[in-house]
Amino acid sequence: MTLRRKRARRTWAGAAVVAAAVLVMSSATAAQGADPMALCNASKPGGGLEYTRDADGWPKPLPNGQGSVYLYYDHQTGYNCAVTISNNGYADVGLRRSDGAGGAQWRTGTGTAGPVYVQAQGVCVDVSGAAGDRSATWLGTNCGA
Repeated sequence: MTLRRKRARRTWAGAAVVAAAVLVMSSATAAQGADPMALCNASKPGGGLEYTRDADGWPKPLPNGQGSVYLYYDHQTGYNCAVTISNNGYADVGLRRSDGAGGAQWRTGTGTAGPVYVQAQGVCVDVSGAAGDRSATWLGTNCGA
């Protein structure tokens, strides 16, 4: 193999490493700058209403500062929306009605998970979130009016 080919291979390998590092850093930066309310509003069911505030007592931190779980409630439609923002790569979020009706909604992602939606007007919801290797679950919360 000639010296020129070896240099070309090293150049391409170096470029690939730099490109991968940029992708990893930009996805982490994007997740840290993610707006969970905007994520909920971007694909919300039920028409043109806005999720205007955090549900009472939210967001909730995940153990060891690994991230936070956000829960929003739309009083007009009865929809809850949950999003997890991770400070450590992997993220997941789950949401279901506490009475078990309608099934659970789950999403995973890198840096951000969600949004997931459940309509639960007058019913409590169960929320689960994880970031990195830390997770937490809140049962019977946000009992919508």
